[in-house]
Amino acid sequence: MTTHSTRPGPAATGLVPFADNGTSRTIGGMTVENGTDSIAFYGQTDLSRDKAGLERARALLAFLQQVVDTLDAQADLPDSLPPRKAARVPNPFA
Repeated sequence: MTTHSTRPGPAATGLVPFADNGTSRTIGGMTVENGTDSIAFYGQTDLSRDKAGLERARALLAFLQQVVDTLDAQADLPDSLPPRKAARVPNPFA
């Protein structure tokens, strides 16, 4: 028996989870910002009960499924990441 996935791949969302620190995509009013250690979601979008809401819901679901698949495939996934150390940035106004 052959099985296949109907999940959209990276081309559908335009992002490869954890692949780089510079890619982002906006879905409705929500921005998904890729990083190598984490992925940030910010903004707001409505999943309205219409075709546009369905399209936004599918795009979010497809990307979240990619994130889950990527994390599931990582054999050495740590329990948690160490806290980030604050970096000193020179004062540009000094």
